[in-house]
Amino acid sequence: MSSIRLPGKPLIDLEGIPMVIRVAQQAIKSQVGQVAVACCEKEVFEVVKKYKINAIMTDPNLPSGSDRVYQALQKINSFKNIKIIINLQGDMPTINPKSIKDLLSSLEKSSEDIGTLASEITDKRELTDSNVVKVVIANSKSEGKALYFSRQCVPFGDGPVYHHIGIYAFKKDALYEFVNMKPSALEKREKLEQLRALEGGLTINVKVIDDVPIGVDTQSDLVKVRCLIKGMINKGR
Repeated sequence: MSSIRLPGKPLIDLEGIPMVIRVAQQAIKSQVGQVAVACCEKEVFEVVKKYKINAIMTDPNLPSGSDRVYQALQKINSFKNIKIIINLQGDMPTINPKSIKDLLSSLEKSSEDIGTLASEITDKRELTDSNVVKVVIANSKSEGKALYFSRQCVPFGDGPVYHHIGIYAFKKDALYEFVNMKPSALEKREKLEQLRALEGGLTINVKVIDDVPIGVDTQSDLVKVRCLIKGMINKGR
């Protein structure tokens, strides 16, 4: 709610529905498991409850989204039976439910600790945009192990560059291990919490997809998303 560029961001209206609710509804459509919204403000909590979606209050001073997810997880009754936890940010209202399914499926089949998504960059402007996080993937154009994440254009040379999509699936033990790690040097330098996992020895599997959700960080993002939401409604998605 205290976003500088978009004050009140979680509750911004998108075709009559608050943004955080749009995100939760897409998660529910994926049918991968129970959905809960981890809230750190009372007004968001009340709106989520109004839409009859599970809302869980968390400490507003937690250092990262993953810490918030872990704290919320402790309050879910079926905690002991949960094997994989998906952390979907509340500013991705155009996320395709199929992408969430693909993320879960890829981690279930993988020996890695964490799963995430990426897409190949086709707009050259994104190569030099520090707001577009890049991921270096080992060995495969469709799926592989993450070697590094950066706000710079990596790797050097000819070949595809991948845009990291900020949604994560954690095996439960890996999430516990991650939130008990101290912030790492590279994490602080790049301002990317996933580097804490890599520096701490956890492994990350990356699934490459074509359908790229827009994270809403700026007014221009909001304009794009409103147009896309209208299209999604017309298609019944």
